[in-house]
Amino acid sequence: MKKALYTQDFSDYSECFLCPNKCKILEGKTGRCLSRKRILKTVQASNYGIIVSASVDPIEKKPLYHFFPGHSIFSIGTFGCNLHCTFCQNFEISQNVAPGQLYVPSEIADLSVKTLDNVGVAFTYNEPGTWFEFIMDTAPLIIEQGQKVVLVTNGYLSDAPWLELCKISDAMNIDIKSFDPNFYSHTCGGKLDQVIKNIETAFANNVHIELTNLIVTGKNEDLELFEKLIKWVASISPNIPFHISRYFPRFKETAPPTKPETLLTLYNKAREFLNFVYVGNLATEEENNTICPSCKKLWIERVGYSVRIVHSGEKCTCGLEKKIRFEL
Repeated sequence: MKKALYTQDFSDYSECFLCPNKCKILEGKTGRCLSRKRILKTVQASNYGIIVSASVDPIEKKPLYHFFPGHSIFSIGTFGCNLHCTFCQNFEISQNVAPGQLYVPSEIADLSVKTLDNVGVAFTYNEPGTWFEFIMDTAPLIIEQGQKVVLVTNGYLSDAPWLELCKISDAMNIDIKSFDPNFYSHTCGGKLDQVIKNIETAFANNVHIELTNLIVTGKNEDLELFEKLIKWVASISPNIPFHISRYFPRFKETAPPTKPETLLTLYNKAREFLNFVYVGNLATEEENNTICPSCKKLWIERVGYSVRIVHSGEKCTCGLEKKIRFEL
């Protein structure tokens, strides 16, 4: 364990300011995220260095499609999350204190640099924001050895710690659940406005961002709200890669998987405003390929996690700048 940052201790409780939940934590108890526990009148980061899940994944699995496509990334996760989405796809580790193995930051850096064809470390699987102290200690070591730091996150942190993470992150996939504040509060237990603000902050700080919207059957399929979401993304940049992902019944949600036709309807709507839209968790022929928005030349072909770079380089043959990072 390590003393938790962004907390204030009082005689009979402690308050955490890491995220907008602002939990008041009693002695021996944890905050909503399960990862910050008051012990002897001080809040400890109880998941510090605990690795619950680790794998070398295709970077497309994060999903990141415009950040070193075709490469692998060393991916690690712990336990805990500061949201409580009823449809959580990783609830076993996000909504429970799961057992794991203890590592120090230098061990993670060493494992990463020794992994072949690996661009760096992705903090993923659960919500990495709850792993704040460990990431802040580990990321500089990854950067020093010439590798990249990636977060797969819900984007739900307070302003100051979020900005700290932006300064040590090369790329993020940020999961935006819906553009409906009520959906965030009632279904996820969070606030949409903070996520919106944090996405804008990450983009302004030159973090490579891609967004994912998991479409839950009967929950966030409304086309009008979806269009508002897409128009907002386009107002930041129409070149932000946007992933529309298929839901499957998990945790507390029993509704059937998202209908393919629903995903394709949303895909076509998003393509009206964004240049790079993808469909995840669904076998498709073309909706995962990267195509030049100007001349329609195929840049990257994808079948599942199999990737074929058809045309690399900084610019398309038509002269359009790609803004895709192909090589370290």
